[in-house]
Amino acid sequence: MIDRDKLLETAIKAAVEAGNIISAHTHDIIPRAAKESLRDVVTELDVYVEKEIVKILKEFDSGFAILTEETGEISGAQKGCRWVVDPLDGTVNFINGIPFYGTSIAFIENNTLIVGVFYNSVLKELFYGCRGVGVYKNHKKVQVKDRPPEKSLFSIAFSGKSYDRSMRKNEFLCFGKINDNSMGCLRTGSAAANLAYLTEGRFGGCCGKANKIWDVAAGLLLAELAGAKVSFQHIGTNLVNYVAATPSNWDFLNKVAGKLFV
Repeated sequence: MIDRDKLLETAIKAAVEAGNIISAHTHDIIPRAAKESLRDVVTELDVYVEKEIVKILKEFDSGFAILTEETGEISGAQKGCRWVVDPLDGTVNFINGIPFYGTSIAFIENNTLIVGVFYNSVLKELFYGCRGVGVYKNHKKVQVKDRPPEKSLFSIAFSGKSYDRSMRKNEFLCFGKINDNSMGCLRTGSAAANLAYLTEGRFGGCCGKANKIWDVAAGLLLAELAGAKVSFQHIGTNLVNYVAATPSNWDFLNKVAGKLFV
């Protein structure tokens, strides 16, 4: 049987080490390149940080597979178990000096999310959780704050423009409906951070279309464990649609975004 406490400790260790590396290079001019869209950017730092995370995870147990943003699938001998890693979610924010980004690490066992960690090294905010344990931010247990839509702030994470251009207008219309019937809807540039912020009540709900699994795996678990209602669907290779909201916001967000985002 896998020791979940050790899994969580390892994920925290890897995320914090990644954050330390990122912080050390905050003011560096780092070469970057666009991938699928102008907003989907990779830097040399993403790649380096990912390698350091993989090293720590492999030192813990080399038998687990690892799915990473930059390298892809790293095979492992133990079936049904794998890490899912985004070394730097919010790279565009990072290269523009906006402190809304971080490292996301999750562990999946037999298709069930077990462990999730998100760390923003600039703000020193470490969110972590495990099934049977709950969710913590910097050693303090957190849970969603259940307020109605008119007293809640929401976030949305759009698909890359190359995914389905015919649906882009609908995504923007959905954004407008949420924005006009709440305290506002933000497009922050980090789906991982959005979901982490849902766990402690900064957001009342989050939704995303065609987001990469490494962006949201940890956050979806953290949101669920903190008391949010969560629905997600795999729609393609490593792509996920999802809606996550507090109980009082679930009907509102699911009605507005459910058909498009789940």
